[in-house]
Amino acid sequence: MKIEILEKAVLIVFLLIFTYQDIRKKEIYTFGLILFYIAVTGMQVYKFLSGNYIDIKDIFFGIFSGALLFVPSRLNILGEGDAFVFMGTGAVLGFKRNLMLFFISVFIISIYALFMSIYCMVKKRKVKGMKVAMLPFITMANCIIWFYR
Repeated sequence: MKIEILEKAVLIVFLLIFTYQDIRKKEIYTFGLILFYIAVTGMQVYKFLSGNYIDIKDIFFGIFSGALLFVPSRLNILGEGDAFVFMGTGAVLGFKRNLMLFFISVFIISIYALFMSIYCMVKKRKVKGMKVAMLPFITMANCIIWFYR
């Protein structure tokens, strides 16, 4: 039970750091991602050594589901840093919950985009070319997933 709290704490701390970076600079620092991967790997090794069950297949497919997001990142639909973050969350959450994280994030960001387009129409501003940081929505979706379980 304690390892789940540690996983949630590590995940939310890194997501909040990445959210701050994404809002501020529209990028995520590589050093932070490396620390995130080290923390996730350390937690998985600790879980294994402490005798907790680890589903290697679920972790692998969780990471793979994040790696699949590099295709949209090459098409400028999604940021490359978002794909890297989803690879790390896939190792913690597993395949199903990582997909749920992605789809809830996309749902929340689409609601935000709808309101932003209405706002831009009212203010007569251009919507085309606007960039939106996705990590705040990933963080919100992560909090929603916690309550789902």
